[in-house]
Amino acid sequence: MRARPLLVISTVAIALTAGCGGSAGTTGTTSTTGTTRTAGSAGSNGLASESGDQIVAAAVAATKAQSSFHFVESAGSGTSGVTIVGDVGTSSGEQHITVGNGSSNGHVTVLLSAKTAYFSGDAVGLEGFTGLTVKLATPLVGKWISVPSTSPSFASLAASLAVPTAAAQLVKLGGTLTRGGASKTFGRPSIAVKATQSSSSGSLSLTMYVSTAGAALPILVEGTTQVKGSAARSVSARFSGWGEAVRVVAPKSAVPITSVKSLAG
Repeated sequence: MRARPLLVISTVAIALTAGCGGSAGTTGTTSTTGTTRTAGSAGSNGLASESGDQIVAAAVAATKAQSSFHFVESAGSGTSGVTIVGDVGTSSGEQHITVGNGSSNGHVTVLLSAKTAYFSGDAVGLEGFTGLTVKLATPLVGKWISVPSTSPSFASLAASLAVPTAAAQLVKLGGTLTRGGASKTFGRPSIAVKATQSSSSGSLSLTMYVSTAGAALPILVEGTTQVKGSAARSVSARFSGWGEAVRVVAPKSAVPITSVKSLAG
């Protein structure tokens, strides 16, 4: 049996990895959980008068300029879903992933330290994360698996664990980008950007709220995505903890990823 590619699920990855060119939009209004709609004028950073493409580009740039951030991300449909709680630094990070299928939950922790990624989890979590059967995953429960930067699995595993790559993966929305209205999102003045996309693979409809005061930092992404032939998924990602210290301690011992792949066959 072959293991599925190691991939920390991100909002953008869940949505659609293949984006198309965005386009400037017109001002409009949308509704969102946790967001109060208000009439607003341009904030101190001037984003409220920019196009959707410009706002997203500014949010990506502002995120990349930060030393760290915290995010809570979720995606689900019915009783199945994934939640990721992450702390991302410039070259290190940590994530706690919970995967639920309606009858049981699996857990995986992922670390990035000194150009090596590590992950550890329970049997259900490892099964969903690596593609191993529960039987093959059971001997690995509680052990750390190491993935060096030279491994083909490293890039996808570590992408959302360091600020430069996480900014592109979590904040850079694909599809047609349309500027929405001004709002206060979790008490902060913001401007909305609506991302829509449809292809033979599926569709997405996401809204990102970006701060209009100070740095153009993302506050919230939420909406729905759908892969063709599957039920629609609700997705969200909330950002906070900008510039807070991220301390990651690498495990003292770990099983090489090559050993895991040999189990899968």
